[in-house]
Amino acid sequence: MFIHQIPSLIPRIFPKLIWEGNHDQDEPNVYFTFDDGPCPEITNFVLDELNKYQAKASFFCIGKNMLEFPELTRLTLDNGHRIGNHTMHHANAWKMNEIAYLKDIQECDEVMSSFGIQSVGFRPPYGRLRSSFYHTKSASLPIYMWSILTGDYNQTLDTRQVLISCKKAVKPGAILVFHDSLKAFPLLKIILPELLHDCVEKGLKPISL
Repeated sequence: MFIHQIPSLIPRIFPKLIWEGNHDQDEPNVYFTFDDGPCPEITNFVLDELNKYQAKASFFCIGKNMLEFPELTRLTLDNGHRIGNHTMHHANAWKMNEIAYLKDIQECDEVMSSFGIQSVGFRPPYGRLRSSFYHTKSASLPIYMWSILTGDYNQTLDTRQVLISCKKAVKPGAILVFHDSLKAFPLLKIILPELLHDCVEKGLKPISL
């Protein structure tokens, strides 16, 4: 069974990571986030859907994709969205030493600087971190995780069940993870419009982190 909503125990075990966004009764915000882009056509689709609801989002981009598709990087910024670091090459912290991992993050930071981007923060690919990184970097570097993992990259998931589970879990402060990638697009193109509409109908405002 795919777990869309993060169990409440996990944020208590890793309190230095960011699992929810700011919210209060007067501003019931939710946070739509997109990993792995930018990607031609897919990122364009996402931007168009967000614009329909005047929604703002955060894009945790891969550095090499930003270099390959600079026009999409600028378009994302021009539409009022924020960009964060998702490493240069979608690095897996569990499969490389920490020096190489830090270098991959730094390379992505340098790409963002070349675009004049002030990073919203960092999201580790696969949600994977080493203990040493968690303890030494989380105090100075905002590390964003999520409340709701849509699982749009998982082609075995049933669209209807994804929507039921995610709609049930959405609440003020929730951080939702999508992917603007080719792999995720078959599911993304169905669930993103539905979840945007559902949030707005509930009076929740999608904003960037």
